[in-house]
Amino acid sequence: MPAHKNSHCRYCGSTRLDKFLSLGEHPPSNSFLRPDQISLEKRYPLEVYLCADCYLAQLIDVVAAEEIFGDYLYLSSTSKALKNHYAALASDVTARFGLKAGDVVVDIGCNDGVLLSGYSLPGLVPVGVEPSKVADYAEAAGFKVMRGFFGPDMARQIAGAYGKAKVVTATNVYPHVDDIGKFTDGLPLVLADDGIFIIEASYLVDLIDQTLFDTIYHEHLCYLSLTPMVPFFGRHGLEIFAVEKVPFGASGPAIRVWAQKQGGPQKIQPSVAQMLVGEKLWGVGDLARYRRYSAQVEKIRAELLKLIDSLRASGARVGAYGAPAKGNTLLNYVGLTTDRIEGIAETNKIKQGLLAPGSHIPVVSEEEFLSRMPQYALLLTWNYLDFFLKNSDYIKRGGRFIVPIPEPRIVP
Repeated sequence: MPAHKNSHCRYCGSTRLDKFLSLGEHPPSNSFLRPDQISLEKRYPLEVYLCADCYLAQLIDVVAAEEIFGDYLYLSSTSKALKNHYAALASDVTARFGLKAGDVVVDIGCNDGVLLSGYSLPGLVPVGVEPSKVADYAEAAGFKVMRGFFGPDMARQIAGAYGKAKVVTATNVYPHVDDIGKFTDGLPLVLADDGIFIIEASYLVDLIDQTLFDTIYHEHLCYLSLTPMVPFFGRHGLEIFAVEKVPFGASGPAIRVWAQKQGGPQKIQPSVAQMLVGEKLWGVGDLARYRRYSAQVEKIRAELLKLIDSLRASGARVGAYGAPAKGNTLLNYVGLTTDRIEGIAETNKIKQGLLAPGSHIPVVSEEEFLSRMPQYALLLTWNYLDFFLKNSDYIKRGGRFIVPIPEPRIVP
């Protein structure tokens, strides 16, 4: 399906959608390109709407999934911090639900196999689902991978080939799906009767409270809160039995949502009602709250430009550090291009030598970046700040980070 604009809420079908944030027109955030591809680059509106009926925050401009994921360059395992995070999740799930040899564990959107590789129990049957070419990396690591987009047909294929799943994970995936009803309909078909479905994704309340606008891009079609999810899951044969906030995720702080088939064996924990009450008190349906957020986003843009321009006016050189998808939302919304940022350091080899989408800033290896050694680097992977302050050679050699969010500042 080509790019299109939805007129209905993805969760409840309402047509009462209120726009509260516009970041302009952007290319897909992971579409790094060669210099000869610049003339082919396409841009799409990046605007966020709130459903006035179920309170789901969402994009209505949809870029074709094939365009986003066909030539996908994001490899989860290039982040040691993320690898450790998912290993801890796999270990927790194994212990909490008493996994044993022969149990099927499915990871939807398995990328290069980063979460599946975190399971250490011998005899588990790990199965990945991945529509992009990074499935090659997961297969090379020895995992069985179903190639394509998850839904009822694929759920039946997995259950038929390997058996029903004891655990299904979708980390940093569930908000990416346009036809989320079809996706969710596949879950009861692949889950065992005592199976567990786990989502991890950015949390709407954090997005608003911490002004995390860079995590908004065309891959992320929805910005999750529990309020719209509980009735939506119910309509698709599932129930949420627990929820927890985790301080670290693929795109910053996240929520982890635990679900089962309706009437499953897990007792519904107080955390679900507590979060629903918390969201109501916070104002999950209050459009004015979202409009204040939009004003704060504009303020960060002005302050970041002022800071970078003052550093450059003093003779300093400025680069950028890390080339995540969310970094491209920030670069393009703020208007940072090669006239202000001289290069982006990135450890993922398949991004090196390419240009960042929209801004066309060259992506270089960490070694090349260190040989140039700009005095300041805009930290686009700001959610790994603590890790980089302790471990990055750039900081050890006297470089300083410009941390853009929740307010621009220089560290150390």
